[in-house]
This record gives sequence, C-alpha cells and structure tokens, in this order.
Amino acid sequence: MKIRATNSDIGMPILLLQRRKIAYMALLCILFAAIMFCCGKSDDISNEHRHKSENVIRYDVFVPFGLLDPTWGEIGGSTYVCSLLYSYLFVPDENGKIQPDLANKWHYNPKSFTWTIYLKKKVRFHNGKPVTPKDVVYSLKSVLSSFRSDLAFLVYDISTFPDGAVRIRLKNNDPGFLSKIWDTAIILGSDGKDMDLYNHPIGSGPFRFKYREGNRKVVLEANKDYYEGRPFVDRIVFIYQADREKSWIRLLAGETDIAQEITPKNYKMLKHCQDRFYFDEYTLRFYTILLYNTYDPLFSDSKVRRALSLAIDRWYIVENILNGYGRVANGPMGVDSPFHNPNVKPVPYDPQKSLALLKEVGWSHDRKSRRLFKDGKPFEFTILVFKESQIEKKVARYIQLCLNDLGIRVKLQALPFENLHRRYCRSTDFHAVLTELNGAYRNPEIIQMTWSPRTIGKSYAGCFKHTQVTRLLKKGLSEKNPEKQKDVFCKIDTLITSLQPGTFLFHKTANDAMSKRFQLPHTFSLNHEGIYRLRHAVLKQD
Repeated sequence: MKIRATNSDIGMPILLLQRRKIAYMALLCILFAAIMFCCGKSDDISNEHRHKSENVIRYDVFVPFGLLDPTWGEIGGSTYVCSLLYSYLFVPDENGKIQPDLANKWHYNPKSFTWTIYLKKKVRFHNGKPVTPKDVVYSLKSVLSSFRSDLAFLVYDISTFPDGAVRIRLKNNDPGFLSKIWDTAIILGSDGKDMDLYNHPIGSGPFRFKYREGNRKVVLEANKDYYEGRPFVDRIVFIYQADREKSWIRLLAGETDIAQEITPKNYKMLKHCQDRFYFDEYTLRFYTILLYNTYDPLFSDSKVRRALSLAIDRWYIVENILNGYGRVANGPMGVDSPFHNPNVKPVPYDPQKSLALLKEVGWSHDRKSRRLFKDGKPFEFTILVFKESQIEKKVARYIQLCLNDLGIRVKLQALPFENLHRRYCRSTDFHAVLTELNGAYRNPEIIQMTWSPRTIGKSYAGCFKHTQVTRLLKKGLSEKNPEKQKDVFCKIDTLITSLQPGTFLFHKTANDAMSKRFQLPHTFSLNHEGIYRLRHAVLKQD
C-alpha cells in the first residue's frame, strides 16, 4: 500500500513529521542494538535468568484493575483476571467449536426455541460451595440485565428445572445462541450478593484470588481443587503497565512473561527473538474511531462530520504511525465482519472536497487568520485521548495537524482510561474522542448497544441516536432468516457510514508475545478463550 499523503497534500506539518522521523530512526538504531543484545545468548545477568525457574506467569495489561466482577461490564484490566478466576458453561476450541466446561451436555429444541443445559457434578467454588443451576441462572440474568442488554431482549425466560437442568427459552429461533453467551462467567448466586469483589472475589476457575495491590497488581494462585485438576503453574501475576513500549522492554529483560499489543515500531525486531517468545499477529476486531458528539451543534450536521473525515488521511496513519501494521476502517461492522456491506468503502482523503463541504454549510475561511468562521465564531474543539497510549496520542496529533490545514483549531486533552470512558460512554460530556468500538462479528446485537438507545435508553457511542438506524436494527434483530438478516445489517452498515457519527480510522494489527519459559499445548493467543487456556501452561525444565 502506498502512502497517500505528500508534502503538497498536507503541507509543512508532514515535513516536520518527516524530519522528526529521521531523528527517531537514529534513536531506533540504538534501541535495536540494545534489543539485539538482549535477544542474544548472554542472558546470565538478566532478570529472565534469575527468574528462569520461577513457576509464575507475569502478565502485563495496559488498563488498570477495578472490581473483579464479570457482571460489571466495564472494560478494564479485570477482564483478563476474570478469564482465569471464573469458569464458563462451555468454551470454544481453537476451531471455534463449543466444548464442555461447567456444562456436561446440552441440546436445543427448535420448536420451542429452548436450550437445555446440564452441569457437571461436584464442581465447587473456591469457598467450597457447589456450583448449582441457580448460580447459572443468577449469572446469566445478572450479565444480560447489566451490560448485555443487546442479548437480553432475545431471551424470554431463564429458569431451573427439578431434573437439575438450566433452560433458556428464546423469543425467536437461534441455534447459534450459545456461541453468543459462552463468555458469561458463572458466579455465586444469592449467597454471593455481599461478597467483596474487590478484595475477596470467589469463582470456580483454575486460579483463585490471593491478593492485590490497588489497581496496579492482582495475584492469583493455582486452585488445587479445580475440577479439571490443579494447573501446573503456581501463580499468575497481573501487572498494570499502561505503556506498551515499556511492557515490550520488560519482556525482553525477563521482568514479565506476557506483553500485549506490541507497538508497531518493534515489529521488525520480532524475527530476531523467535526462539525466546511465542507471537500472535492478528487484526483487532474493534476499530479506532474519532467519535463526535452529535448533540453538539458543531457536529450535528452530517455534512460537517463527513468533511472532517475527508480531511484525515487514514492511509498515512496506517503506513507511517502504525508502520503498515493496520487496516483502514470502513464502517461500524468491521473490516472482516460477515455483516459488513462489501460496497461500503472508506471515506477517501480529499481535503479540497472537505473544505467545499464546510463552505456549503456556512463556514468561511478568513485569509488573515487562516481560520474557519461561522456566525463570527471560529471552528475549534477538543479531542479527548487516552493518556497512557503513545500510539493514540501520535494519531491525535496527526489529526490535529490535518484539521489545522483546513483552518480548524483542535486542542488535545489526555485523560486516564476511566475518565475518558466516563466522558463519552452513554454520555455527551465531550466534543470528540479518540477511542475504540467493537465491530459485529460473533453477534450483530453489539451494534444495537453501540449505536441505538433502544435497549437502555442511551447508546454506548456518545448517546448517538438516529430513527432509521434504530428501526433497521429492530427489524434486523427480529429477522429469522439469516440471509435476510445479513441484508438488513448491510443496510445499517451503509447508513451509519453515510452519517459519519465518527471518522472510522483503522483496525490495528496487533502482536502479542509470551515467553517460551512455558510450554503451551495449544496455539498462543490472548483472546478470551486463549487466556482461559493458559491454565494448561507448563514451565519448561532445563
């Protein structure tokens, strides 16, 4: 893919970026030499050597830990911890086929739209209490009512029966429903209502809670009574490390065993470390978006939002800031989503058309100040960005330069993760925010939660609301024919993309890494099920 931007396209800001890049490359050479030394055989004085026989997996995550409550629904470091602290009814294998976990067997009645699920016997929580069908019902209802409202409206009833089964009765035929709820962690039912989910969470998973150090560290220890047998690893230590670059350096130095989403500038170095680490390269299913507050008069007109999208060269971002490790986003469904309309293409980079659109809706260019004005007011706004992410901050600065060329003044405000999330999630306390949203892959219901207020009154994406989008979502989610449902969601993809509630920027190509101190009997990955499979890791012996 060729770089789309040139000096004549976006002017002096890019020249400055290119000059900085020369200085950066010199620094990179020094860093590369240091890393090559680390990747060599002279590890005798490294932390990795000192911790070589330690049967503990150290796992860096880039968001802080909150409540260790899988029904809470907030995105954070706790998500990774919960994957090993709790158990599930079933878990997909590496081919995506559902396999038993807490559930022993299940079957579906297409006439009554009913799933019947039976549990394994003698499975217990970490406090010794048995896992019962009531706990399963409690867990499913808690999750569906709190943050999976996108699925709740599909369910007619969830109940237990005297034969020890859990029955889920649906409103419509859905043979694939279990694949949509498999990652619902099973928690203590009514007996666990007063449980301290910050300091003393209780699950039934392969590891049990040992202790934590605020929001920066959580330690789990092997559950000796785990129903599939005690894990071979003694402990897993989750460490909050917001800077992915530092996490990569920690991995090289042997200070951690797992690093997520290695920054793109380090990708070329990976081939020199194949003997020391497992790697998993993949396209993220969520995309980075510059989300606009459509309730703000500044962004209420879709022509203005489209003009901003036309002014941002996303191909340049992918090729230069992500070093080619990414794909330009094309809409709300996601680049590889089965619900994406293949006719929907990314908004092109065309700053001249952008300026023409802005003039069409009343913005005029003041030659003296080189700024855009309307009704005597300048076009200016603030973009919120995740404080701890170096990549996002670079992208935000580039967007700032692109819009500055049009005469738009943009301020950047870096916020910690919790504050950033609070400002735009079902809220309108922002102008624009650089964030990430999920595409529709496993279940299309996620689109309703993100872009429609139908389920809980406010959409996740800055309270965005559009009558036709909501109507089409209702129609698509009630459609029983899979092909017809897909057609409806393709229309939704087209409509939301045309409205440009945000500039759909890119999907990152991520690269996770894990030390080969441990042997894995499966393919390494850090998706939800991949983390759960870390229970099978075994420390290599000399």
